[in-house]
Amino acid sequence: MGHSMRNAAMYGIGIVFLALAWAKNKLQGYTTPNKVDRSDTDGRIDYVYDTVASWKRYLPAGFDLEGKDVLELCPGSSLGTGAILLGYGAKSYHAVDVFELAGTEPAAYFAKLLDLFPEREAYAPSIDRAKQLTEGPDSDLFSYRVGRDFDIPRLADNRKFDLILSCAAFEHYDDIEATIANISKVARSGCIAEHIVDYQTHSRWIREQDPNNIYRYSEGLYRLFSFPGQPNRRRPLDYVRAFEANGWKNVRVINARAIPQEHLARSVSGMAPPFDRPDMQMDMLSGVVIAEWP
Repeated sequence: MGHSMRNAAMYGIGIVFLALAWAKNKLQGYTTPNKVDRSDTDGRIDYVYDTVASWKRYLPAGFDLEGKDVLELCPGSSLGTGAILLGYGAKSYHAVDVFELAGTEPAAYFAKLLDLFPEREAYAPSIDRAKQLTEGPDSDLFSYRVGRDFDIPRLADNRKFDLILSCAAFEHYDDIEATIANISKVARSGCIAEHIVDYQTHSRWIREQDPNNIYRYSEGLYRLFSFPGQPNRRRPLDYVRAFEANGWKNVRVINARAIPQEHLARSVSGMAPPFDRPDMQMDMLSGVVIAEWP
């Protein structure tokens, strides 16, 4: 099948998926932040360990979690990432979200998670401390706050942080500029912001067949199917500009997952403006945005 025929087919199929996602949201709201079922405890543990491992992999050389105050944006259905970060020596962990999807995990879940810590001997005191902090109601050192206005300074009680993280969250924000402006208000001097962004189409079947499908449509058509949390279609250059405009330094986006070369031509063919421009980096499926607060 030539690119033109495939583009037409993917365009039509993609509209069906846009409509299905819109209808699902209208009927159910936003309830599934990731593909791991809430009842799958082992799967959830694997997921949060993988997330923390990804963050650690891309942290600037020499950055140490020991004694750091950490803020996570939109942790989804689990605060397990926070328990792990405390296990690595973070002083405190706070999470803020728009939707209340977490906060119901029992102490037994965190205890089981921390018993599986991969570097237990090296971090034994921090792991024991993490168990203590996660065995009771939230505190100044381990907390979770939700607000539909997503007023980050208010939800974080105007604390300052050394590390601000998110995973597969920023692509769901309608206004990334406002979010970055808000985290700038709670960044301590020397703070690192690290955000894993999933730039792909999110609907599962078409995600595998045509990962750039959401970029085939004009803004007007795409917004006909808009709903809270819909992928915002912001590209790497948008994040760089927004962080730099708010005073962050050394802003960069690491290409964490790219379209295989053998599929690149078909996957970037038929993009709607402005996604047909080279500076949009349409080969990037997942990126890690890193910035430093002066």
